[in-house]
Amino acid sequence: MVEPLALAGLPFLLVGGLVLQYGGRLALGLYRRHRQTRTVEAEIREVSATEIDEGVFEPTVRFRYRFDGQTYDSTLVREGSEPPTGSRELVDSYLAEFEEGETVTATLLSSMPDQAVLERSTNQWPYVVAVVATLLGVAFTALGSGIVVAGVL
Repeated sequence: MVEPLALAGLPFLLVGGLVLQYGGRLALGLYRRHRQTRTVEAEIREVSATEIDEGVFEPTVRFRYRFDGQTYDSTLVREGSEPPTGSRELVDSYLAEFEEGETVTATLLSSMPDQAVLERSTNQWPYVVAVVATLLGVAFTALGSGIVVAGVL
């Protein structure tokens, strides 16, 4: 017969295992992403502002680069964010840091070479979540295992 103490440890064991799996998978995905990151030289080909509505402008920064023998064009400036739209002054201030013909460094993932960016995200939250989830998963799994073993013995 299973002791009630052993049954009390099962939820901790189950939750710990699930959280540990989530943290581990996230950490593995971040590691793979890091291993696929490459930098290439790119040339800025176009810096322009287009009026998309009356008084509302949209910036475009187009750059060209070569990777693995192929030539690509991209307009992705900042990873994870869209360029600002709005007044001409706002768009011009955004475009001021780019100059046609300028050589810059672009970053891409080797699995998605057509999606290079000029500025990578500095968001550290995925790494924090991976570490915290892994540590919590280990703690809950150890706690649940200890309670189950104590209840069985």
